[in-house]
Amino acid sequence: MPARPSIPITPRKRWFYDNLPELVSGDLEKITLCPPVSISNVSDPCQPIPELRAEVKRLVQLLMRYRVSFAITTKGNPDFLLDLPGFAAYEPKFVAVTIEGTADILSLFSPGAPSLAKRLAAVRRLSKLGINTLIRFDPIFIHFFQALYGHTWFRQIEGLIHTFAGTGTRHIISSTGRLSKKSASPHNTSIWQQVRDTIRTHSEEAARRFEREYIYEREGTSQGYLLRRDIRLDFHQRLKTLVEENNLTYATCQELSAAEADSPGLAHCERFRLPFARKQPDGRFQSITNCTANCHITCRHVTRPPCRQPALTSPRPFKISYLKDPVNYRK
Repeated sequence: MPARPSIPITPRKRWFYDNLPELVSGDLEKITLCPPVSISNVSDPCQPIPELRAEVKRLVQLLMRYRVSFAITTKGNPDFLLDLPGFAAYEPKFVAVTIEGTADILSLFSPGAPSLAKRLAAVRRLSKLGINTLIRFDPIFIHFFQALYGHTWFRQIEGLIHTFAGTGTRHIISSTGRLSKKSASPHNTSIWQQVRDTIRTHSEEAARRFEREYIYEREGTSQGYLLRRDIRLDFHQRLKTLVEENNLTYATCQELSAAEADSPGLAHCERFRLPFARKQPDGRFQSITNCTANCHITCRHVTRPPCRQPALTSPRPFKISYLKDPVNYRK
């Protein structure tokens, strides 16, 4: 039997992410069906911290050895991953670069992150190398645009979209934010308060509109304060038209149905397919043809989905057992 994928383990000073690749390797050994891996759910994986970047490189190297699909979302510069042999050509994967607004907005909402110019440069370089790269225009707080730019606020967004189109990216995904009024501790303010207070420093009127127009909503297991639905729908449809006029595709991020504001023909909101993969005899995985990993949408009511695991087509809570039972993967 061919040797299974392995990762180099070298002595080094222990720190927060020290054994992440080893933990992932252990999980991959246990499962038969592998979903796409998201690298960035908790913190930005491309921060300019040498130890962090070293661990992220080891993790990405591991995922490529096992041949599973993955996505990276960052405000930083993922260029260091180009040092990995085969990274640019590896499929399936995509990189999403988050850009929340103009240079003025970035300096206020994420002052410690790379500038607008640096983020755009990262998108240009990745796109030029043929890497599937999208821009997360997310979150967009329209009241903050209004506070800074008054009645010309949408022109600023038009300018950004024209700039995005020149980077080589093919897709924009956007949201207007889902906020909480709960704070992490009695000594901290909530995210909702932080956004409102930032808007208020530039416009009392815009802050009052923000307070009125971010409404509590609950859908399934998701809840929070969202931009009022009619305003949200109008904004996303307007932005979709603008994006498509610039020959890009557009999708919203868990705010509206695909039929309401997404470009037609997308498998899911992130456009680029990241399929489930099935383990092969050598321990590596092979992507499943016709799988979008958007299971409860693409394969809803399908009795024999491409992954051969009908339980995944339900919107019910996910169980790790769905990935382990070999009976479900028989032809």
